[in-house]
Amino acid sequence: MTSRSLRTALPCALLLAAVLSGCDGSTGSSETDVDAASRATVQSGTPKSVDCPPSAKAVDVPSSFTAPLPAGTVVVAVGTRSGGRTVVTGVVPKAEAEVLTDLQRVYKSAGLTLTEGETEERDAESNFTGNGIVGRWGIRQLSDCSPVATRIDVIIKKD
Repeated sequence: MTSRSLRTALPCALLLAAVLSGCDGSTGSSETDVDAASRATVQSGTPKSVDCPPSAKAVDVPSSFTAPLPAGTVVVAVGTRSGGRTVVTGVVPKAEAEVLTDLQRVYKSAGLTLTEGETEERDAESNFTGNGIVGRWGIRQLSDCSPVATRIDVIIKKD
């Protein structure tokens, strides 16, 4: 596994672990819960790494996936999970800070409310709700891409 694979897999696994238990905004109560959930996420088909935008192979997004994605996103994986959850992974040809600003704007414009989340140096995540869906998105800058790009993982389910 490359260093880029490790840098993108773990944060995204932890992000999705929080919502794979039901998208209710709750957090794991112990380190054991988080570790088990993150292992399940990686094993359930979420890509461990993504290619930079010029090399990324696009897949179709199902019409039932109604959460907005930043302009220019190349969707590289779509998965379904129990409970009617859909997971989309993509790569955006923009820096993480720009993707964060875009997400904050387009989610508000789409009538979705961003709730619990956090922002760090090169990644961010947020829960969201509205228009009959609940979910969570997470982004992480891919500094190995030139120009820089950002990975995005979004999970939704019908509310």
